[in-house]
Amino acid sequence: MKYIIDTDPGIDDAIAIMMAYLSKLDIIGFTLAEGNANLEQIENNIKTIEDVLKSDIKIYKSEKSRHTKSDYALYVHGKDGLGDVMADKSQRQTEKISAEDFIINASKQYEDNLTIICFGPLTNLANAINKDPEIAKRITRVVIMGLSYDPKAKEPYHEFNLKVDPLSADIVLKSNLKEILIITHECGISAYIEKEYIESLKHSDNEASLFLNKIAKTYIDFSYRSYKVDGLTAPDPLTIASIINPKIITFTPCKVKVDVKEKGLSYTQLVDSSNIKISTAINLKEFQKLFKTIFK
Repeated sequence: MKYIIDTDPGIDDAIAIMMAYLSKLDIIGFTLAEGNANLEQIENNIKTIEDVLKSDIKIYKSEKSRHTKSDYALYVHGKDGLGDVMADKSQRQTEKISAEDFIINASKQYEDNLTIICFGPLTNLANAINKDPEIAKRITRVVIMGLSYDPKAKEPYHEFNLKVDPLSADIVLKSNLKEILIITHECGISAYIEKEYIESLKHSDNEASLFLNKIAKTYIDFSYRSYKVDGLTAPDPLTIASIINPKIITFTPCKVKVDVKEKGLSYTQLVDSSNIKISTAINLKEFQKLFKTIFK
C-alpha cells in the first residue's frame, strides 16, 4: 500500500510522521494544509522532521487555503508549532505541483493501492475531490484524525480540525470514497504515553527519540492543562498506530453530519453499514507497546 500523509505539523503530527517512517510505511508524499500553524511554519516543520529522519519524501503545498480564519493552535504546539525548538530554516525544497494535484495524480498512478492519512483540516482532499470527483473511486482508504463522538455527551466537542475547515470536512464525508476511517478526538486524548517515559528518551541514542523528547514538553503541559493527563496525549500517533496494527482501534460504521454553520460540530449516528467508520474503543496497552517499540 502507498500512503500520502496530509499534515499540519504540529508536535503530535511530527511524532506520528516519525512513527510512520520508522515503521517503513511506503510514504510517497507529504501534503501540507494550514491548521496548527501557518503554511510557512508548517513547511519549515515538515522539513525539520525530514532532516531528523534523513528522509527524502517529497513535499507538496496547498493551492488553496483553509476556509475559515480560526486561530492557529500555537497555544498547544508553541510559537513555531514544534514546541519552540526554533529549528534553523531547512534548505529542502517543496514541489511545484500543488497538494491537490499531487493527490489526484497519485490516485491515478496507484489506483486501488493508495491510502490518504489526514492529521489536520481536510482542505487538500476536499480541493482534490472538487477538481476531480472521480478520485473517490480510485482511493482505497482515507484515515482521518478528527471529529468527535461521545455518546454520553449532550453536545459534541468542538474539534479543532473540523473547526478550522468544516466545509472541506463536509465535502469529504459526503463523497463516495470507498472507506473512511475516523479516529476521534475522544479516542485521541485517551491514548497517552506516560510523562516519565517521554523524559527517559533524553538518554536515547536514537535521533528520532531524542527529537521527540525535545519537542514534547509543550504538548505534555497542554495535555495536563486541558485533560488532566500526566503524559503525552497522542491523537495523531494513535492514527498511525491504527494503520500499523489494526487491532489497536475498534471501528463502528456510522453516518456523520457536519454542521457547517456551527464550526467544529459534527453529529454521529452508529449504523449497521456505511463507508464511514468511527473509532469507538482503543487498546491502550497495545498502543503504548507499539509506541515504545518505535521510540526507545
